[in-house]
Amino acid sequence: MIKFYVVFSLFLFVCLKAEYHHQGGIDTVYLFNPGKGQNSGQALDYFPQNIFGLPDTNASELIPSSDPKQICSLGLGGEIIVGFKNYIIFDGNGPDFTIFENAFINPVTKKIFAEPAKVSVSEDGINFFEFPYNLLTLEGCAGLTPTNGKGDPFDPQKSGGDKFDLATIGLKRAKFIKITDICNNILDNPNHPFYDPIISGFDLDAVVGLNLISEINNYEIEKKQDEPCKLITKKDGYELLTESPYNYYSIYDYLGKLISYGSFSYCLSLKNYEFDNTTYILIIRTNNKIHFYRLAF
Repeated sequence: MIKFYVVFSLFLFVCLKAEYHHQGGIDTVYLFNPGKGQNSGQALDYFPQNIFGLPDTNASELIPSSDPKQICSLGLGGEIIVGFKNYIIFDGNGPDFTIFENAFINPVTKKIFAEPAKVSVSEDGINFFEFPYNLLTLEGCAGLTPTNGKGDPFDPQKSGGDKFDLATIGLKRAKFIKITDICNNILDNPNHPFYDPIISGFDLDAVVGLNLISEINNYEIEKKQDEPCKLITKKDGYELLTESPYNYYSIYDYLGKLISYGSFSYCLSLKNYEFDNTTYILIIRTNNKIHFYRLAF
């Protein structure tokens, strides 16, 4: 009987772990501010589907992904915020997520052609924590390691790409990943070891979560009951309640375009029929504080 209980308990633990531990590619863009220059893959015919899912299986150390159906260039100084719908990243064993760019080894110079970006993450979408990086060696940046399209994208030892561990910056979980191109720092310095005059900006292929957990069962993205703002999800949309008669709101789409703004007292109602079937960012300013919400219609 004791043996059966131990075996059953172990089976239950494995099942629970399988239920809550998830892996997958990003499927949500919260904000995109393209930079200057290269704009490959930014057209709505390709974006944002070209950065969702897994990395290009044709990519390798010598053959970078270049199809606009597979990558989106951020442009020089461009920035994007992405994430996983209904999931958050948690600090698990080893790396927690991998960012894939189209870095490759130049067959002539034998050097890596890199178009780097710095990476930061956030739990609330407002306060971002940046991963440390070395501007000279590019260690800690995304866009340094070529993709192995034939390898398992969920195996950090075989996938290629650049890995990030929340433990590096002391975080337990994160919802938002911000990727910011820093190529101008190289272009402005011809003596930089990664300098190349044709550098045109970070090209995002994919972001894969290695340690994801369901936010429905394990994470409350909405504000707590005793906070001045409370977001309520309803069948026909959302309702936001505050304790103040003076509140201001603004709504942005996933490309960073301002959709709506205004003021309200105590209650703001947002109906499904007023919005397209996609993700939006709602920013509330009340009592000299800013509150940030993700809306999925």
